[in-house]
Amino acid sequence: MGGRVCAHLEARGHSVGRASRGAGVDAYTGAGLADAFSGADAVVDCLNVRTLSERKAVQFFSTTASNVAAAARTGGVAHVVCLSIANVHDPAVSRRIGYYAGKAAQEGAYRDSGAPVTVVSSAQWYELARTLLHQLRLGRIAFVPHMLIQPVAADSVAAVLAEVVEKREVQASLIVAGPERRDLVDLARRLAAVEEPSARVIGIPGLGRAVRSGGLVPRGTSVVDSVRFEDWALRPWR
Repeated sequence: MGGRVCAHLEARGHSVGRASRGAGVDAYTGAGLADAFSGADAVVDCLNVRTLSERKAVQFFSTTASNVAAAARTGGVAHVVCLSIANVHDPAVSRRIGYYAGKAAQEGAYRDSGAPVTVVSSAQWYELARTLLHQLRLGRIAFVPHMLIQPVAADSVAAVLAEVVEKREVQASLIVAGPERRDLVDLARRLAAVEEPSARVIGIPGLGRAVRSGGLVPRGTSVVDSVRFEDWALRPWR
């Protein structure tokens, strides 16, 4: 996502600095943040950690958010934009998904920091269908959990993040979702028809009744993107 946001901002004529461990910046320890933020008008937090552990997710996201916020305040950055996930504060969802508990802790750390932060909460991305299509496999059989979601293209979310940066207006929150509510199993089957016709997708119960029945569907959506899943699936550059 960070790369997508950079591409959108650069296409709009902005100068973008890429802060990463490869560039000597570690948001978890705080190393290099001050130099990276020097002269910046805005900082976009697209940090991620791959874990299902609630403890690890909470520790990572709360620590990095506190460090980024502190460096932004010290450096006089006027706006921090944080990418999050819709409904992370719903206990019916976060108690099943430790990663969501981490994102909730991230939002809380930013808000407690006093830094000028806009949280952009996204629905699940269309790309999740591809991830789960290949995650739990037995030969040609793919097991995908039932989830009622209102998915959106990752590139559309990146465009919204770039727009928020351009507006230079701090907002309490913004929610981004796609045009339709769909079951993730249906999306995986439709994607398999395009990318892997020989695959057979079987729906499994997944992460509890709340997640299956719409606990992940955003509430009070601010931005509804127009790109449908079928249109996205046929794009060669997605």
